[in-house]
Amino acid sequence: MSRLKELLYSDLARQYELEGKSDVRPNLVRFLGRLLHFRFLPNVLCRTSRAAMLTGIPVLPKLLTYLNLVLFGLEVTPKCEIGPGIFFAHPVGCVIGAWRIGSNVTLFQGVGLGAKRTDMGFHRELRPEVGNNVVLGAGCKVLGPCYVGDNVTVGANSLVLSSVESNRTVLGIPASVVPSSVRITE
Repeated sequence: MSRLKELLYSDLARQYELEGKSDVRPNLVRFLGRLLHFRFLPNVLCRTSRAAMLTGIPVLPKLLTYLNLVLFGLEVTPKCEIGPGIFFAHPVGCVIGAWRIGSNVTLFQGVGLGAKRTDMGFHRELRPEVGNNVVLGAGCKVLGPCYVGDNVTVGANSLVLSSVESNRTVLGIPASVVPSSVRITE
């Protein structure tokens, strides 16, 4: 339970930081109030779903995942390990079936992370992994097995089918590295 609280606090702190608020460690009253805020509730549902799965509570992870899908259009498998500071800028249409997502990752609407072929058993060797400080642009798809390195920006509507080295920007279908002279900034 303390790990869940830590992850939610870090998600909330990052959200405050991105909104330009100076108090990134909110007090308990504001934290509880923010849990019900429409922009943060998807985080609460996906984190709680994962925690329920890890503790072996039956049915609850699927119920929470379904609730997130119905309310926010966001489908995140509870099997995906997500690092602290995840930010769903616009969660509608996102389908997250990655094996692991690192810290401080930003996802825009319509992002898809999953296997290249049908994988009902959720096998690690078929799933993508996303590093730290990654920005996934609107509508982009990352299909594994592949690794998206740290500090990578994936442009809108790009299709990533192979691993991307750290500190790169990729665009296109299939995605290719953009020369350093033409960088996209957040």
